[in-house]
Amino acid sequence: MPNDFVSESMLARPGMPAAMPAVMPLPMRAPHADLRQFRISKRESQEKFWGRFGVTQSSGSRFETGLAIPAPVAILLKLYVNGKLNDGDLQG
Repeated sequence: MPNDFVSESMLARPGMPAAMPAVMPLPMRAPHADLRQFRISKRESQEKFWGRFGVTQSSGSRFETGLAIPAPVAILLKLYVNGKLNDGDLQG
């Protein structure tokens, strides 16, 4: 029996596969992918970009692919991305 969230065409029928909804949601982008895009938009290497936050190139690469970013680095990164810190405020 359909309800407000499921249309008749989405219900499975015996011996028939369930119909796919007409519109599939787009996949959500990971925040880490946005970090990589931000770095690339600045035309900076991983070494230069992550170095300003005291992070090695290797760790920066891992952060860009999903490794959790330590809180102190995340705070600096957020301030930098939002324009509250600039290169002069950070050593690197």
